[in-house]
Amino acid sequence: MMKFFDLDGVIIDSIKECYEVSKQVFFNNRKFYHNPRDYKRLFFHNRGLVRPAGEYMVLHQTIEEFLNSSTGDFESLFQKKLKSSSKKDLDSFEKDFFIKRLEFQNSDMELWLELNPLTSLGKLLSVKKISDISIITTKNQSASEVLLSHYGIHVDEIFSNNQIKSFGTKGRLISYILDKREIDKALFLDDSAEHLDTVDDKRVDCFFADWGYGKNTNFKVFDMDFL
Repeated sequence: MMKFFDLDGVIIDSIKECYEVSKQVFFNNRKFYHNPRDYKRLFFHNRGLVRPAGEYMVLHQTIEEFLNSSTGDFESLFQKKLKSSSKKDLDSFEKDFFIKRLEFQNSDMELWLELNPLTSLGKLLSVKKISDISIITTKNQSASEVLLSHYGIHVDEIFSNNQIKSFGTKGRLISYILDKREIDKALFLDDSAEHLDTVDDKRVDCFFADWGYGKNTNFKVFDMDFL
């Protein structure tokens, strides 16, 4: 059975790194005038709303407005801002995010790696070789390769942000891969119910990683004893 595993939140606990990088891009020498503890708490609590990296822009915009007003529902405000955001702005922020990440790696790779520790599943995969695993992630290819190599995690293939974008959703990309390789059974593990919802292929069993960042809806929770 082919297994598609998400990376951020599922294998790598990247929330600290994503916070630091996205905050630098968003503020970009602009004065940070918020309470650092409140700001960080809101980011960490709502990180699961973000799918492609460009949406960190919307998360930071939402945090700023929420802290200024302290009223309303955070998730509803995020979705409203996301809906009104232009693709151009989202793509531009994502590009800058990946550039800033590379600058971070080049300036202090050791610190960058420390900000990307393994999850419980990642720790298991670092000591136990599991066959037929491919990564499907909105993370950029180079960062994914660096992290998996650093932790000695073997995977068959990495399908990253550009490939997902070319098909529109993770679900469509998975179906394309199964068709091309004539595979009749697959498993898809993600900590985003929104990504799992993109799958309408009966060949794919979807599982939710409840140790990750997102909120489950009605998906089966993955049991690591399966591995």
